Amino acid sequence: MMNKKVLLVILMMITVLLPVLAQTAEGPVFVVPIEGEIDRSLTVFLRRSIEKARAAGAGHIVFEIDTFGGRVDSALQISTLIGSLNDITTIAYVALKPEGTAVSWSAGALIALSNDRIFMAPGTSMGSAAPVIQGADGTVQADEKTVSAVRTQMASIAEKNNYSRAIAIAMVDSDVEILEVFLGEDMLVLTRQEYESLLRSEPEDQVREGTIISESGKLLSLTAGDLERYGISSGSTASLEEVLAHMDLEGREIVRLLPSGAD
Repeated sequence: MMNKKVLLVILMMITVLLPVLAQTAEGPVFVVPIEGEIDRSLTVFLRRSIEKARAAGAGHIVFEIDTFGGRVDSALQISTLIGSLNDITTIAYVALKPEGTAVSWSAGALIALSNDRIFMAPGTSMGSAAPVIQGADGTVQADEKTVSAVRTQMASIAEKNNYSRAIAIAMVDSDVEILEVFLGEDMLVLTRQEYESLLRSEPEDQVREGTIISESGKLLSLTAGDLERYGISSGSTASLEEVLAHMDLEGREIVRLLPSGAD
């Protein structure tokens, strides 16, 4: 029969090693930048980075986003790359850096919404995702066909990741008005059309109109605080370390990747 002291030592070792083994089992956290113009070379870099993360057994990838936007086709490809990672938890982090722009606009908003979680540093913003085309006279908004396609995709991505569909649509389509609506004690974010439909289906004393978030005729952009209020952001975090702490990832190995000449 096993000596009681030996058994006690074994149990103590198991207690100490289990948390370490659990961390090792989930692998390192990869940190990948999405900065500057969204274009084909960035798509290549991100595809390669995701392959490296998967090969290393990473359980989480943090995409640090800092961009004014770029090519719609590249943004859609990147969105698909991120959205298809069912075996890896993806996190978008819009950081505030001295050398950065502190925004995730246009194609950057589409990419951010493709992640499982979003964190925003105080002082950052996201939105203004209407597709544009570059003409001889400068940049102009794309035709209705293109706007409709991107609007639908933004709504689809928001639904997939449990973000506000109305907010996603208003970032793309300036014709959409969205507002806060109180249904009993619950606050909803709805388009004007959705609100009017709700009024017809719920008791009048249970529905109350709140603040208009985005008026018709304006593209929606929101601050870090707004995004947290409306459930898009999981928190306003001043650093990557705070993001990792929020996700219970302290102590994990951090692997940072940067674009190379090959990309």
